[in-house]
Amino acid sequence: MKLLAAVVLLVSFVSAGRGESLSGLCMVSALHNKVRNTDTAEVMLRRSDCEDDRGCGVSDNSNIAWSRWTGVSQELLEHEGTQLQAHMSGEAGDLSCSGIVHEGVLAGKYEFVPNSAFLQKMSAMGFDGITDRKQEGFLLLDITTAWVTEMKNAGVTELSTNKLMGLRALHVEPAYIRAMAAAGYPELRANKLTEMKAVGVTPEKAQEAKALGFHPTEQELIQMSIFKIDRPFVERMRAKGLNDLSLAKLIQVKIFKLDD
Repeated sequence: MKLLAAVVLLVSFVSAGRGESLSGLCMVSALHNKVRNTDTAEVMLRRSDCEDDRGCGVSDNSNIAWSRWTGVSQELLEHEGTQLQAHMSGEAGDLSCSGIVHEGVLAGKYEFVPNSAFLQKMSAMGFDGITDRKQEGFLLLDITTAWVTEMKNAGVTELSTNKLMGLRALHVEPAYIRAMAAAGYPELRANKLTEMKAVGVTPEKAQEAKALGFHPTEQELIQMSIFKIDRPFVERMRAKGLNDLSLAKLIQVKIFKLDD
């Protein structure tokens, strides 16, 4: 990882009809899988157009399914000194990472070429001002116009390009939105959906809360998930004779650690 912090390459050109490319340094690794037991590639990018070291252009710990890559795999990363050209293509554009494998990591130069047709489609859907950098993020997150259409058709409101990225990064899908609505929470605001998914609110947790006799608001569901107000905790409190505690009181018990 020191290579990314220490070296910045100045490489750029314009690809006719497809927008200006982005370039810089890249790393592709499977080392995190030994700890997290995931089937993804860990990708780090450092763009060459950064004028300082304040985090510009770094995509930290982007975990991307191996199935989206060609030219690289976990097996190929086991061959020390192998020269590889990893490639990922999507509706938003094309990204390549060319370099040498060292200690299980492919390190070298990358280039992203945005697809102007994607911009035109997104603009027609009401999303303008998408920079090349953001388009690169759309590729990494696998944001497609088909998925955006799904979210719009699901009724999600207050959408923007940043909110699309947040929703996609947290895997907020139409199925989740429908399941939450069926559980009694027909939330459609992009920010609130992202907030709920980020802290682990699920339809199952909402149903469990109601089975315990509570009728939490969306914000209370978020607090319940954050502070782990679940069935074992509630039953433990009730076993102590605290049967009349409201949900707000239970949350306070957890916040102030009064259950110890």
